Amino acid sequence: MNGLTQQLAEFVSSLQSVPEEAVETAKRGFIDCVGVMFAGRNEPVAQILFEEGLFSEKKEARIHFDRGMTSSTDAALLNGAAAHALDFDDVGIDGHPSVVLVPAILAEGERLGVTGADLATAYVAGYECWAELSSRDADPHHGKGWHPTAVFGAVGAAAAAARLARLDAKRTQNALGIAASMSAGLGANFGSMTKPFQAGRAAQSGITAARLAAAGMTSSPDALEHKSGGMLAAYSPKGNARLDGEIKAGREWHILKLGLNVKRYPVCYALHRSIDGLLALKSKNDFSVEKIKEIELKIGRLQAQVLRNSRPQSGLDAKFSAEFAAAASVVAGKVGLNELTDEFVRRKEIQALFPKVRITTTDAADPLEPLFAPEDSVTIHLADGRSLASGPVRYARGHARNPIGLEELRAKFDDCLAGSLPSGRRDGLFERLRGLETLPQAGALYNI
Repeated sequence: MNGLTQQLAEFVSSLQSVPEEAVETAKRGFIDCVGVMFAGRNEPVAQILFEEGLFSEKKEARIHFDRGMTSSTDAALLNGAAAHALDFDDVGIDGHPSVVLVPAILAEGERLGVTGADLATAYVAGYECWAELSSRDADPHHGKGWHPTAVFGAVGAAAAAARLARLDAKRTQNALGIAASMSAGLGANFGSMTKPFQAGRAAQSGITAARLAAAGMTSSPDALEHKSGGMLAAYSPKGNARLDGEIKAGREWHILKLGLNVKRYPVCYALHRSIDGLLALKSKNDFSVEKIKEIELKIGRLQAQVLRNSRPQSGLDAKFSAEFAAAASVVAGKVGLNELTDEFVRRKEIQALFPKVRITTTDAADPLEPLFAPEDSVTIHLADGRSLASGPVRYARGHARNPIGLEELRAKFDDCLAGSLPSGRRDGLFERLRGLETLPQAGALYNI
């Protein structure tokens, strides 16, 4: 049997048709990512990258859809960082797949002049490779301090870019190996501008790897699975990564099994089940915020580890704060973009609730999503002796197994683009994304 790197390369280079359901999932990823890209393109990290001008003067791909052009590699960086700036993008396969894959695919797809069907197929190729790698390590990468989006995203983006360029199996294998040496990202940078930068760099690195491979650069044929120096072994110091065996990518279709989880709140996904529980309690019960004695969140140990900011003072800090999520839920009755501002985070009634939030954890893990507990729950203890309990929350609203419908996805899209495009132009862009696989060329998306 061929090694892992070669198997994935052969899968990507030979991929012609994908299941219709996989295309639908890919289109949801494009819609969600384009929406949050518009919402995040004026965020500080996006502005710093754009205004510093540290990118190529080539005119290969669009920046933020309508802010000029640059090389496809730099467009992927700029657009990926913007799309992840608000932490509002979809999640799955131990990371944020669309925020890396979509910017890479849009940028390189525009450069190459491919069809919309090619864009969708490239997404599936990238998703399958990413999922194959992330599924082979028994130890969650968040627990080891890595940012999986940046680690696996570089290889996934390389697979997608290689498929767009129609590289043969050998050059695709080299692209995956090159990208493996460009993968990196630290959990310590969560809650800072560097987190979205890491996502953008993964998208950029994937295109760079594919273009270098197309030009003849080589890499080790076992760069992913080498037992001591391969990517999987290097990221698994306890040796718990599976390095051999037949791949499932394209055979059992990871994308059909796992899908995408669309975020309804612009905060870390580790908080979404708790927020759902708190908002449900808020809507069904009559209580005064001033009478809250304690808010108890029961979540997974690794979830709690990611939520590093117990006393946030900024919107960025608050994205990784269980205390903030709880406070915003009971004070505002919502956790949206308007609540993720420095001013709201510093409000007295929000800050006053932080010491009242208690987190309890469990080591039990969801078999499909090991970062998470099998279920979360919340309880609000009141000064009058009442305790309001959510009961177990298994899947957040928007999860692939508890999905939102097209109307709700459209509502999120409209909210994200409201400050950038008038309704008529939003309608046109949404419809082109909905019919992505029918577009004659990638550039048709930009007729806004």
